[in-house]
Amino acid sequence: MSLKEQYELRQRQWDEFHRWENEQPPIDRQPADIIADLGVILSWVSVTDRLCDPDPEKIGIQKMRAALAFIRQHK
Repeated sequence: MSLKEQYELRQRQWDEFHRWENEQPPIDRQPADIIADLGVILSWVSVTDRLCDPDPEKIGIQKMRAALAFIRQHK
């Protein structure tokens, strides 16, 4: 599967998710509850993992930007 095909597949998946999300009834949640949920999720990640940057040179971001630039040029 080419990079363009991967991008298009992911875009279709996001489109489907957004369609599904718009069909869901709204949930009335307090901001404090949302922050509490984020705190729990953060607690699932070990302190060691939170303090260690697995990509200090941000090579992943550079690759993503290059891929997006390539896709834009070849649309």
